[in-house]
Amino acid sequence: MPGYNAAQLNYKVRNANGVSILIGDQVVGFGQSSSPTQDYGTEALYGIGSAKPQEIQQLKFSQSITLDSFQLTDEGLAYFGIAAELGTILANNQFNIFLLDNTGKAIRSYVGCVAGSNNLNIPANQIVTEAITFMALDVLGPDGTSLLNSNSADIFNALASSVAVPVITPGG
Repeated sequence: MPGYNAAQLNYKVRNANGVSILIGDQVVGFGQSSSPTQDYGTEALYGIGSAKPQEIQQLKFSQSITLDSFQLTDEGLAYFGIAAELGTILANNQFNIFLLDNTGKAIRSYVGCVAGSNNLNIPANQIVTEAITFMALDVLGPDGTSLLNSNSADIFNALASSVAVPVITPGG
């Protein structure tokens, strides 16, 4: 009699079914999605005589992450042992937010997150959700290093600490 020849699928693309969202060390059980945003403050620099940008620089990093979740009723809060709505708990506090894959390895870690806004969505004939957007001080990649580190400061520090490199001042 033939068998099913069942084999575990070897996915090449990560999917949300294997991702967990943690705020601090607490798994967000009803988190629907997470939308990280990295704004590099990119700005075009212009010079007199041309409408084209002469250079484009990344001037300011601003990191945010939005957590979309179901809004629980009073009974839902009591069932899960939560004292208040998530937005209320997260206001005026600072957290680390982790996105983990199915093996527990961090995909991204958002350090020093503070809630910036809370958006309640009440669609007709659907579940009520809320989206909380956090600003983060830093974002760490899977290896734990900052994704925001720029080589500019490293070069400057290497030049400034080197005795062999003369300091050149404007007009000098």
